[in-house]
Amino acid sequence: MLKKTAMLSLALIITGCVSNQAVRTVQTGDSDKSCESLRMELAQNGAKFERVKDDSGVTGKNVGLALLFWPGIIVNEVRANKNQDSVDARISHLTSVYNDKCSNANPGRQESTGTADKLEDLKGLLQKGLISEDEYETTRQQILLSL
Repeated sequence: MLKKTAMLSLALIITGCVSNQAVRTVQTGDSDKSCESLRMELAQNGAKFERVKDDSGVTGKNVGLALLFWPGIIVNEVRANKNQDSVDARISHLTSVYNDKCSNANPGRQESTGTADKLEDLKGLLQKGLISEDEYETTRQQILLSL
């Protein structure tokens, strides 16, 4: 009985290590943000995407979970994928707001009015297996940096 309680406690402690860094796609005040504020948040979310991407795969956390409580790996991978999807959706939303608001505000710039469409198309290529994760990330960063 004591052994079961100890194992359950250990399992709860380990699964508590799984990070939840999901963000809401649409937030209050998004349409009121300035173009500069939108650009800054897009850059911050791009960096956050890289951090949440690092939670997936062969990580120290997953190795520890494999040694002590292997089902925790599944929980961690599911959470990491949800985090990535939520940050990616936030970036797409902010890009759309930025394009609607800022591409007309500064007509001298060569802004792409279809950045959100490009990101969606790119994600579709990844989901269909037509491009690798590395190609997706490289192209995604190039699109975001072109804002």
